[in-house]
Amino acid sequence: MDHVDRSIIDVHAHVSLPDYSSLLRAAGLDLPGYGQAGPPASTPSEPPCPAPSGADPSSIERRLEHMDRAGVARQVLSPTVGPYAADQDSARRAARLVNTTHAALVAAHPDRFSFFAALPLPHVDAALDEVEHALDTLGAVGVIIHCSVGGRSVADPAFEPVLAELDRRVGVLFLHPSVNGLRSPLVTDWGLAPTAGTVFEDTVAALHLMTARVPERFPGIDIIVPHLGGALPMLLDRLDNQLPMSVSGLTERPSETARRFWYDTVSHGSSTALGAAAEAFGADRLLAGSDYPVMLHFTTYAQTMAYHADSGLAPDALTRILRTNARQLFGGL
Repeated sequence: MDHVDRSIIDVHAHVSLPDYSSLLRAAGLDLPGYGQAGPPASTPSEPPCPAPSGADPSSIERRLEHMDRAGVARQVLSPTVGPYAADQDSARRAARLVNTTHAALVAAHPDRFSFFAALPLPHVDAALDEVEHALDTLGAVGVIIHCSVGGRSVADPAFEPVLAELDRRVGVLFLHPSVNGLRSPLVTDWGLAPTAGTVFEDTVAALHLMTARVPERFPGIDIIVPHLGGALPMLLDRLDNQLPMSVSGLTERPSETARRFWYDTVSHGSSTALGAAAEAFGADRLLAGSDYPVMLHFTTYAQTMAYHADSGLAPDALTRILRTNARQLFGGL
């Protein structure tokens, strides 16, 4: 394995934290499920299931082995579920727990991990306090806000003080689906929330930010939309034609706003999707992502990262996606 170039930065990775999940359940939150999944993929060169998803030392050691085999130098960690409890104290405790745990992993392996801080929304003052603590004390490289917070859009005007603070700090905002199917029975009742539903969430969140002119009004924020922007790569021409007919006040073409975002490359190994996003947004707006350890149910981590090179993109584009874009975004990680 010594020939592997271990320099990829993976901006979309998760750690399972049972204490965090328990706290959220105690606060009355429903944690999303993915239905019946098969055992994590394994090969003779990778450890067998169960997947190394937790924060215990043995899981982290096996995670690091997976990273080495996949050529990944660093993972940027984030929670799959937001600490969005209706009770402010519960939300604060949950956010502090997940952020402190991730910060401890970073402190133990500073060359291998970074993290996005969770915020105790919808409680804006508490979220502002956590932004300060997480970025200034814990060393987070940005924050994560899910595509919706208790049914409210990430672009809800009530959350603008948080966006203004990130803008002032020239910060990074990572989005992630809530796996709630946009709270639509047409999605959830048909078992589509974790599959197509997440793509719908990504698309709608990006469109909400676009129609609210968030990238234009808060240009200091670098916003990462997951999963190649959902359906957005296929919608740019349609949006340019039709969105101004239904949304007033747009000052630039939607396709121009879309190219202000960053996008991670989680797409279940689809070279078609990766090629479409590279053509739509430019390879200089894409960041390598894996959704680790979710994809271990279907393939190895090495194969998840190898799909980039197998996509047919030019070598210079691959270098930007896998390495240089993230180092530019995060200031030389």
